[in-house]
Amino acid sequence: MKSAFKLWMGAALAALIASSATFARPEGDPAPETPKWLTEGAEFVLKLNVKQTFASEVMKKNKDELKGLINSNEQAKTVFEATGIDPTKDIDTITLSGTMSSPKDVKALLVVRGKFNLDKIQGAAENFAKKHPDELKLVKSDTLQLYQVKMNEQALVGAFIDSSTLVFTPSKEATLQAVKNVGKKAVTMNKVLQSATAKFTGKESVALAIVVNDELKKAIEKAPQAKEIAPKLQSVTATVTLTDAATTGLTINTDDAATAKKVLMLLKQLQGVGQLLAASDENFGPVASEMLMALKMSTDEKGVSVTLKVTPEMMEKAGKKDKDK
Repeated sequence: MKSAFKLWMGAALAALIASSATFARPEGDPAPETPKWLTEGAEFVLKLNVKQTFASEVMKKNKDELKGLINSNEQAKTVFEATGIDPTKDIDTITLSGTMSSPKDVKALLVVRGKFNLDKIQGAAENFAKKHPDELKLVKSDTLQLYQVKMNEQALVGAFIDSSTLVFTPSKEATLQAVKNVGKKAVTMNKVLQSATAKFTGKESVALAIVVNDELKKAIEKAPQAKEIAPKLQSVTATVTLTDAATTGLTINTDDAATAKKVLMLLKQLQGVGQLLAASDENFGPVASEMLMALKMSTDEKGVSVTLKVTPEMMEKAGKKDKDK
């Protein structure tokens, strides 16, 4: 399970690098939490909007750096080269969802929406497959073209539902099922995930929600400070909204208000430790301290919220320190 989960989280990171992204409501999709773009029983979802991200002031100023990140990520580079897709022009939104609980039945679904020239993509894929047969194979299922992409000894199988939707799953069978249902048939969502994603507004640049299942709780319990609160964690959501600044948000949802207060106390302790560590770094310390001081934390019923607005001035200071280093 761990290798499969690492693969799909790697795909998530590849998507994230490719978009740094904002999840906007796709045309015809009435709300950001609509489950018709997710895999059945999903326990995590990462929602991105590439188009809006590239239009933000932050990304306009850092477009070259983003392209460099895309080219430096082998997973993202392989997918884009194999399909002939330009992530800066062709992609609108990316949605990755999957399960984490069952080692024998890991489900994952990557949905890429945009405007695709299928003839151009097919030509690029055929050329890539000839040069890199170990990385890409083209196979047919009746008249449907399938793309088998190999990444880190794991396989992804992709197919275009139409000229605006591309899907990837871990198997041929799951991809064929996705082609039939994705965007058409709503799936049954994990109740905790549904509650967490219901708080997304659709304006986020990155929207991530994860159910804290038993396996994650056991991992969190290994930290002495979190042993008491781990059993009562429900979900974690994280967002980034890009404009001329970058506003980040983190929400930890728990079983009760008492646990939420304990989580808040732990986060404030970590904030204090971070400030002490920042004070010992003469290069990035002042910038890190400013960001830590700008953190806003609060509890709301059973949840703990942390927000941070990284201003252009903060980014400029961090960039200058990096160049001077």
